[in-house]
Amino acid sequence: MKNRSGEQRHYWDMLMNLEGEENYFLERWSIRMEQAGYLEHTTAKRADCLLALSDFLMPMREHRDRGMANPDFPWLIRHEGEWGRPQIESARRHRMRGITADMYIGCFKTFIHSLVDVIEKMDGSYESKVQARRHVKLYGDALEVLFVRDWTRILPDLAAQKLDEANRLLTLEKCRYENILDASSELILVVGGDGRVTKANRAALAVLDAKEAIGAPVWDVLSVEGQSLADLLKYYPEGTSCEVNPFNETVVYRMQINSIGNVSMASDEYMLMLTNITAHAAQRATLERVVSERTEALRREKEQLEEMNITLRNVLQSIDRERAQLLGEVSAKVNNLVLPALERIESEEDAVIRKGYLTVAKDQLGRLAPGSGGSDPLLLKLTHMETRVAQFIQAGHPSKEIAESLNISVETVQTHRKNIRRKLGLHGKSVSLYAHLKTLGLTA
Repeated sequence: MKNRSGEQRHYWDMLMNLEGEENYFLERWSIRMEQAGYLEHTTAKRADCLLALSDFLMPMREHRDRGMANPDFPWLIRHEGEWGRPQIESARRHRMRGITADMYIGCFKTFIHSLVDVIEKMDGSYESKVQARRHVKLYGDALEVLFVRDWTRILPDLAAQKLDEANRLLTLEKCRYENILDASSELILVVGGDGRVTKANRAALAVLDAKEAIGAPVWDVLSVEGQSLADLLKYYPEGTSCEVNPFNETVVYRMQINSIGNVSMASDEYMLMLTNITAHAAQRATLERVVSERTEALRREKEQLEEMNITLRNVLQSIDRERAQLLGEVSAKVNNLVLPALERIESEEDAVIRKGYLTVAKDQLGRLAPGSGGSDPLLLKLTHMETRVAQFIQAGHPSKEIAESLNISVETVQTHRKNIRRKLGLHGKSVSLYAHLKTLGLTA
């Protein structure tokens, strides 16, 4: 074996990076298989295709690690047990499943051609790509010989036995998955690339008319948006859950569309799964209604609070105005009456006159602080109930309102009126009790 040069290392880097180009490899292999007419017959899954790629590259990696980076063709076909056993076992399994030799070799050829396509796309010099392609084809040619050799060694009865066993297992597996789908309560429909229903599970058939559903466009079967598969996927994107009412406005389903092609390269079908969520939708509607009602209640409460705030601001402004008015009145009385009286007291020599000024000052100070001694001493003669009645009279209330407020009869109020007039010295006089009480400054 020769030592690897820098150019050889470069093409080995390309070979070892082939698994990093898995998406492009799968794209090219699908195209190659379709061009050769094999794609519609294969059941290979994406994971199976990537495993085939890994199994093909593994011997190259092992040979390089063991210092055998460039084995020749004779060595490869003589030492199949040392490197080709996984690929031979895979070919044998396909053969036992009924895949003909020419179809398997043809599919394997498209596999090799796809790897060559990937190498052509990768960055690298022309010489590196030539060597990488040569290396892939060397292992591919050797594997073709090993496949044919292995198949010719298998006895016909063993092949038939294996084939029968494989068919039985496939049938059991098929029945198992069909039973799983039929046991599901979800409605499951399979549609082809043209958007027509090809299969439906038991739950779906219990709702749909099988004769009308199978073969019909799925948008007509489910009464959903779209007139083509492209339209359907535009309105209901793949992998996205959407709510629909396909059969009855009162029954709600959650629908999700998934591509079967993501699992099997050979399929252009889609699976639609519909889950009945009517109960959840009803609960959600109830919650939305409760939230709406509570939101409306909060809105009304907010409006009431805002109105109360406005009222409170108005009351506070009124209090401020009354306070300012009261301070103005107090200031006017102090400046116009009390202070002048004090000044005259200070400048007056006659004791009698000073006493008169002092009386005026005391009277005015008493009137600034109602109830603190500035009231007429005659008011001290009234009983508690007579005082209450006098306060209502002073405020301008008629006898009927006074009776209702104090919970007494009108006759009792009239009796209190007579007693108040008598005690205040108004008995037999034509003086208004209301006017007289106003001059006394009686307060509640």
